[in-house]
Amino acid sequence: MPLLAVLHAGGEQGSTLARAGTPGGTRHARPSLRHRAFWCEQITYNSLHGDDISQISRHSATNPAEAIRHIRVTVRSLASVLPRIERQRALSWIDDGGCLGAIAALHRNEPCGFSLSHQEQWIEWTVHPYLRFDVPEEPRLRLVPLSPSLACR
Repeated sequence: MPLLAVLHAGGEQGSTLARAGTPGGTRHARPSLRHRAFWCEQITYNSLHGDDISQISRHSATNPAEAIRHIRVTVRSLASVLPRIERQRALSWIDDGGCLGAIAALHRNEPCGFSLSHQEQWIEWTVHPYLRFDVPEEPRLRLVPLSPSLACR
């Protein structure tokens, strides 16, 4: 019996397969090889002009809330040492909905970011959605030893 892929909204192929011709479409779960993930970067520049990078931090998050939570935690830890205007802007982004707009953008598959100045440095946080591909753990073919007559000399 042929298998039919189930499409989710937006045309993405899901991980659930149904057998054609079975009553009620019996479903068989099969792990998807691709997952949406979020590439997060924090770049600190030595000057406000952004020409000399002093630090780069990168990681991958599995969902938009996790990606933005990492930015919120870092910005909140810096808030107490920021100049008054930057502190107000940072806390406004954290507490007054700026981060909610960022989460919404990620759900729409749009990148987002936040930046601020701190002690003559410029700090940028960016998050970009991407597709992560998982390689299944399946038995692999063993390599056959090369016979001496076929070896390169």
